[in-house]
Amino acid sequence: MESVPEARAALRRRPTIRDVAREADVGVGTASRVLSGSPHVSVPTRQRVLDAVERLGFLSSLMARGLVKGQTQTLGVLVPFFAKHYFLEILRGVEQSASSSDYSLIIYNVEHREQAQAHLVFLARTRRVDGLLVIALSGRLISAAYPGRLALPIVCIDTRVPGAINLSVDHKEGMYLAVQHLIKLGHKSIALIDRPQDPVSGTRSRARQKGYGKAHREAGLPVSDSLVVVADYSQEGGYEAASKMLDLQQPPTAFACGSDLQAIGVLQAVRERGLRVPADVAATGYHDVEPAQWVGLTTVRVPAFEMGRAAVAALLETLAGRPGQPPAPFRPELVVRETSQGPDGTRSK
Repeated sequence: MESVPEARAALRRRPTIRDVAREADVGVGTASRVLSGSPHVSVPTRQRVLDAVERLGFLSSLMARGLVKGQTQTLGVLVPFFAKHYFLEILRGVEQSASSSDYSLIIYNVEHREQAQAHLVFLARTRRVDGLLVIALSGRLISAAYPGRLALPIVCIDTRVPGAINLSVDHKEGMYLAVQHLIKLGHKSIALIDRPQDPVSGTRSRARQKGYGKAHREAGLPVSDSLVVVADYSQEGGYEAASKMLDLQQPPTAFACGSDLQAIGVLQAVRERGLRVPADVAATGYHDVEPAQWVGLTTVRVPAFEMGRAAVAALLETLAGRPGQPPAPFRPELVVRETSQGPDGTRSK
């Protein structure tokens, strides 16, 4: 049997909330607010405290407290490549909505399939979160991790999973709007630059290609395979793809891009060749992230912030036992700025 002095020593070795605060470099009050699920703590600070909790082994007592209450008062967020502007805008909506609730957030960045599977299995096994927000990950990844039935309540943003609440966006319609706009301006040679299908995301690129084709068919224009390319989801990717097509014997007069960053790279490639935007070459982007506004880019606005807010609201209703009907699909919107006009100088009204 353990002696009394040894038991006291063991108790002294157990981490306290002061140890957690010291490890996270925050005040005791801040650490306490994080552990009690208070919304009045920034996401980075909350994550720092929770990381300290795990490092110090304080998680066991925290989870025990959650078991007594029957919940952890925490929502998980799975997001791919969260440094991208589009995903950050969704996260901004998620954080704002969650901050007015009694729930805290834990964000899990996903960059490859194995990482996604590991997070999903971990969350199912530990019950560290009460519900999960999944942003733009392939629905097949979720279904493969949770065959038969979902392991916890899930709301999907910009992806679809059977059994979950799905907040979808019509990306086919989004690209259709952009290409139709360019065709109405008089362009007949329009290149499509989009991102490749990465291993963790859904089929948004494929949907945009369908919208591109639909606009061409309606206008009676052929689709040239040489003008449909995939490139890195970055300004550099758009620049390199546009540079190659601008060097063709008959280069396109307009570019429709699957992201604003790629479109900004297109603008750079056009101007390096002494061509004018939009007098010589027009360009459209996709998402309407903040840099698009700085450069006057015509683009397709996806309501990312609103989607993040709506997803949290839907998940909280589900956790409260009041699951409702999922919102109608979010509609993209064409935003016309300075980078689009026709070959003859025509501008849309």
